[in-house]
Amino acid sequence: MSQPKAPSIVVEAGPHARVNTVCSIAIPDELKLPEHPLLTAGKTKLQGQIERGPQGSALVFVLDRLPAGKSKTFKIVAGEAAEGVALKKGKGAVSVSIGGRPFTEYLHQKALARPYLAPILGPGGVEMTRKIEKRGTQGYDHPHHRSVWVSHGLVNGTDNWSEDGNHGKTVHAGFESLSSGAVTGAIIETCEWTSPAGDKILDDRRVIRFYALDAGSRCVDFTYTLATGHDAVLFGDTKEGGMLSVRVNPQINAPTGTIENSFGGINEGETWGKRAHWCDYSGVIEGVHAGIAIFDHPSNLRHPVYWHVRNYGLMTANPFGVSYFEKGSGKRGEWLLSAESDATFAYRLYIHEGDAKRGRVHDAYHDYINPPACSWAG
Repeated sequence: MSQPKAPSIVVEAGPHARVNTVCSIAIPDELKLPEHPLLTAGKTKLQGQIERGPQGSALVFVLDRLPAGKSKTFKIVAGEAAEGVALKKGKGAVSVSIGGRPFTEYLHQKALARPYLAPILGPGGVEMTRKIEKRGTQGYDHPHHRSVWVSHGLVNGTDNWSEDGNHGKTVHAGFESLSSGAVTGAIIETCEWTSPAGDKILDDRRVIRFYALDAGSRCVDFTYTLATGHDAVLFGDTKEGGMLSVRVNPQINAPTGTIENSFGGINEGETWGKRAHWCDYSGVIEGVHAGIAIFDHPSNLRHPVYWHVRNYGLMTANPFGVSYFEKGSGKRGEWLLSAESDATFAYRLYIHEGDAKRGRVHDAYHDYINPPACSWAG
């Protein structure tokens, strides 16, 4: 009796070369894949992972390399369980390792003003983000700049950005799931944004997805769905906020390090308050040249987003502070999320070797918004 033919997919690079690129293809209901899929093409072997969700299942993998204009056909065969992204739940924290190496922790203790990721480890294991300095010590400033986080300074009048005085909070309500896998792992969490008195302003369902790229780069996808109840929520016009924010390791603060945006702007003078598809911070940390970027997804409000980015190490995507970013224009950035509705914001955090050019940030952004075409063969 002949063996059933192994399913195959065709991956097309399109006009751009692809390197270390996250790919995904929906799995037809009638197609049965191995529990631990392995994609093979000649000597190339790529780990695959089946992700199941309410809209169906998808095969996720990381394409190692494909020249511009080329295509490659991969057979899908049975592989073995592989160590890719591993999440481990602890007390008030979830640790994340990639390829057996620590990458970050997601901290959500009750005492915190809001959850955050810290530290972010880059090439060579260097810390890409700032440690939280103790009050009164050298380097202490902006204690609310906690590595990687999301918050905004005017939410129905509540300051959910700072940690001084009468501030609001983002309260961890619970995890829907924590998943690990050969290619990707994810935190799916529910939070509540509250007033200083503890009254709920809105719900926040967040998906933080980590990918097992090669050792020289890392990426994390953030998807936040904010939902209102019986009352509308007004996001106020202020520069103090960001739907994804990073405070970098002070060793790469500009001008020692370099800020660069998608239009070629360099450092604060050419990037602060400017709109751009991405913004990157890079420099030398403990002898390692590395960078960290935020990508703004085209589906986001006011894409390309405005950037509140400073030479002292802050980088945040802020679609609301328009009157600050375009002074004298008469424009305002308030935005009303109506009652009984929701809105979703999506970003990618990209960690890389070298500066924006060496780290192929431009190409990595293109991969994010326009991934390679994948189709089932036969």
